[in-house]
Amino acid sequence: MFHRFSTWWRALSVVLLSLATVTWPSAAHAGSTSSFTLLRQDPVATLNGRGTSHINFTLALAPGRASDSLRLALYPRIVERSQITPIVDGVGPGGAPMSTSATVVLHCPKRLRAVISVGIFTTRQAHLHVPCTTSVPQLHLKCQGASCDGVYPLRITVSSKSGATTKWSLISVQTTQVYQPLRVVVVEQVGTGSLLHPHATVAGLNDVSHHPSDPITLASDYLELSAIEQSGESNLQMRSAIGRALASPLHQIVSAPSQTIDFAGLDANGLASQVTQQLALSAGLVKSVTGKYVDGPLLLSGRPTLDTLVALARAKVSDVIIPESALAIAPSSTLNWGAPFRVTGVESITAVSPDQEISQLIADSAIEPGLRAALALGTLAFLHFEAPNAAAVRTVVLNAPIQSLSPSFSDPFIGGLEHNPFARLASLSPSFDSALIATNGAPGTRALSPTANAAGPRWTRHNVSTLRTLIDQVTSYSQAVSSPSIADALRVALARSEIAAKSDARQVAINAASATLNVQLGNFSVDPSAITLAGPGTALPITLISRAGYTVTAVVHLITDRISFPKGRNIVITMDSPTKSLRVPTSNHQGSSLILQVVVTTPDDQVILARAAIQVRIAGTSIVGYLLSIASLLVLGLWWWRTYRRSSKGRHAR
Repeated sequence: MFHRFSTWWRALSVVLLSLATVTWPSAAHAGSTSSFTLLRQDPVATLNGRGTSHINFTLALAPGRASDSLRLALYPRIVERSQITPIVDGVGPGGAPMSTSATVVLHCPKRLRAVISVGIFTTRQAHLHVPCTTSVPQLHLKCQGASCDGVYPLRITVSSKSGATTKWSLISVQTTQVYQPLRVVVVEQVGTGSLLHPHATVAGLNDVSHHPSDPITLASDYLELSAIEQSGESNLQMRSAIGRALASPLHQIVSAPSQTIDFAGLDANGLASQVTQQLALSAGLVKSVTGKYVDGPLLLSGRPTLDTLVALARAKVSDVIIPESALAIAPSSTLNWGAPFRVTGVESITAVSPDQEISQLIADSAIEPGLRAALALGTLAFLHFEAPNAAAVRTVVLNAPIQSLSPSFSDPFIGGLEHNPFARLASLSPSFDSALIATNGAPGTRALSPTANAAGPRWTRHNVSTLRTLIDQVTSYSQAVSSPSIADALRVALARSEIAAKSDARQVAINAASATLNVQLGNFSVDPSAITLAGPGTALPITLISRAGYTVTAVVHLITDRISFPKGRNIVITMDSPTKSLRVPTSNHQGSSLILQVVVTTPDDQVILARAAIQVRIAGTSIVGYLLSIASLLVLGLWWWRTYRRSSKGRHAR
């Protein structure tokens, strides 16, 4: 009986636990789920002569939270950039708020969205229309006049019976006129991650196309562009999206070479022309894929070395974007940022550096897009206030992957910059104006980090010799083919082998590129079947076979010293079909049998496409043949003569 009871009890326990696991996690999840999302926030509150202003928020409320309450808290003005980090992290500043609004109930969410107006005042409260709250939330700035200028942390709390959700944002306050707003350069990179996330990439590119009046820069490399150039529905969508993104004359594209390319090694081993070719390859693919010309600056990634910059300078590169991590001192960690500079040891190159913190912020998908935009705009406003009276313009370069861009971020961010007194969107190229070097107290020269001066991987003689051979072959074959995609694919395979790696790994890459070329060369052959010529002057038939599927210009070389070719022994042909038949006039045959060497090459004779040794038989007349023919004629003549004599004697006898 006890056994039966314990078995029943265990079964009941399992059922109860199962029900618990269904309901309890749901309750816990509901408690941890955010009750609201910040969709949009006015970036700037401009105080009028009475010391009042307001900002608008657009909140998306969670289902079933239409009657939640809202409370805001404003904290003292930020005086150091490091104070922004806990705001971005969602922790908030230490200390007490300088002002807290009354708790107001949200009443009018349309489709669970609430537009909320918040009053900001120094002396008397602002009088505002109340569309969505029982009363207007008011925040008191405990300052007067110009002393109110700055960026303030803002705590937003939405509460309900089930709990409260708190988020942190930034508000910028303006009381005085701004004469020199920041230039903000946005560079959206179409990189390796773009190919892994094609839908997000297309969405980001489409988003760029929706802002034709705002200067935006795209950056890409031949690795991505060559992949996008290939056939396929996904690639077609990306090509179309890039075309739309670059349709505006305010949108430009720059080259972003892969950090794996060993520019310094190429230059040091007598292959400087390949440095130029690396850059030309990106420019050519940009033109092929988008129809637009690449702009001059280069976007570098990783930690480019001094030797790399020297090699690029020799290739006539003058403007580069260098990551802050490659510099001895990150400009954004100082007060002397915002101006172009020279790099110590490479005086011919002008450089700018992206702001690493804001670049990471705008790409941080862990932060909801609307809040991310508000935080980025607030940070840019703070950078203005670091030197509000700067004599020369200052530039902030932001670099993020294109797939991080979406309308929910770009609309409030780019829109927030369109009429922003503290920062405006700008094109990239003017950022390299040499007249801006060393302005506003910024250093005219910045040094690379010590690790960037280390010597690159060693190249072996075998690396250099095999790469030289491959360069000649790829160049020759690329000029012979009519298919741009095939030529580009071979050039990309070659360029990818020029990597900064150990010599054995580099050799593997070179061999792989050579194998890619050999696959194409294996598409051609010569029919080796024996040929019989009827006699002198007979045309020589040659059949060439192509499995390439594209047109190739080639030269057929006929090698023998026992036949003459009146129209020449080197024949230029166009192989535009699976088989190509030639009929080559001949003369001066010697002998009755010979071996003809047929070699098919590219027009500059650098690459052999196919070759064959063909036996040629000549159906001519030998000396014995001549003797037999003469004997036959003599016998025939003798027979005719005897016959004639006999017939003559017969007539006389009658």
